[in-house]
Amino acid sequence: MTAKWLTPEQAIVKANLTVTSETLKSYISEQQGKTTAEEQFQALGLLFDRERLRAGKPNFLQLLEPVSDENSYAEDEIDSHQLDDDDIETSATNKRNQLEPFIFEQCKVQIVITLLPTQQTGDRPVMIAASSHGDFPVVTMLNQEELGDLPPAIVQLLDELKADFPNRQIRRNIAQTKAVKTNKPTTQTPVRTETASPDTTKSVNNTTQISLF
Repeated sequence: MTAKWLTPEQAIVKANLTVTSETLKSYISEQQGKTTAEEQFQALGLLFDRERLRAGKPNFLQLLEPVSDENSYAEDEIDSHQLDDDDIETSATNKRNQLEPFIFEQCKVQIVITLLPTQQTGDRPVMIAASSHGDFPVVTMLNQEELGDLPPAIVQLLDELKADFPNRQIRRNIAQTKAVKTNKPTTQTPVRTETASPDTTKSVNNTTQISLF
């Protein structure tokens, strides 16, 4: 069963914490020196998803070690309803994309900047894609130096992403561990076959002979 996303109040109960929900929320707004919010939540055994918080979702925390309880069925039901709502929202978005006019100022334009791994030469390739109306994107490639300085808002997002790398590493390790346990073959206990020793055979033969005479 996948781990559930929790509100600060739910996380306190699940993890048996002694802190208050206001304290947990203060981790987000108040940075203690060089310690990030992600690191503060990790110290309490919690994963903090900043993207869910930005999306306005109240349940942005998760236990590092998922715990199942008697309410898991009800939580699964809630999650399934949430997925249904998300599917409806996605369908509505696609419909709006089809109805938008092909006028640049009056339609949604999506721009995606992808930083590819740095090459041995020291250059970091950058792929930029632009698309609209749910159609295929136009793409161009260049080096990061050619791209120039990124806007402060994007730089801040990248800093938050780098700060969340430990959480992402933990989530991947948990997923890989579950996959190994699921795919691990079951070992069968070998069946021991006992052969009669020569002494036993001899004793049986003697017993047979005695019974005959």
